[in-house]
Amino acid sequence: MQDIQDWSEEDQTDEKQKAVQKSTWVSVAANLGLTTTQVAVGLVAGSQGLVADGIHSLSDLLADFVVLLAARHSSKEADDDHHYGHYRYENAASLVLGLLLLAVAVGMVWSAVSKLHATETIAAVKPIALWVALGALVTKETLFRYMLAVAQKVKSSMLVANAWHARSDAASSLVVAIGIGGNLLGLPLLDPVAALVVGLMVGKMGWSFSWDAIHDLTDRSATEEETENI
Repeated sequence: MQDIQDWSEEDQTDEKQKAVQKSTWVSVAANLGLTTTQVAVGLVAGSQGLVADGIHSLSDLLADFVVLLAARHSSKEADDDHHYGHYRYENAASLVLGLLLLAVAVGMVWSAVSKLHATETIAAVKPIALWVALGALVTKETLFRYMLAVAQKVKSSMLVANAWHARSDAASSLVVAIGIGGNLLGLPLLDPVAALVVGLMVGKMGWSFSWDAIHDLTDRSATEEETENI
């Protein structure tokens, strides 16, 4: 009976690792394409918001590799240095994702505020930027739904964090599309304003991930409501 139980647990761990790796590689491919397209078109079309969104996609790409690294190590068995296994790698990866988002947010906000202080430097945006922003929105929302479904199936907190990272990018693409649309309608300030909003959204998400990961790594106790449910 014990052998069957051990096999079952090992099989589930293996399935979880494969699911995380597969979904994350899908995200890598999507984010690589988005980063290249958004930054290139943003520079050509003169859209600070689209460039900011491309940098956000780049942070997603870097986060994907953090997840792949953590997934590889978290499945290792207990050893002399880790008596309870390596599952904390997931929490550590979530913390890295959060700190990464915070760093990206600071840079985005700084750049946007600088533009708003020098409005004469705001260029007219070309229409192609709007189509790219809308395409990024659809891609990110689809990626979020796919990754979240996989995360819930295999019960991976790390993958849930990465999925919501993708959702934050979808939300930012929506804001950027609105900003670009405003610029095209003769309201140039809306493009850097969109970049500023995206930066604040990224910062909020980064703080949330970092704070939760720190609590998990320090073994935060369950709330009264959670204890009551248990």
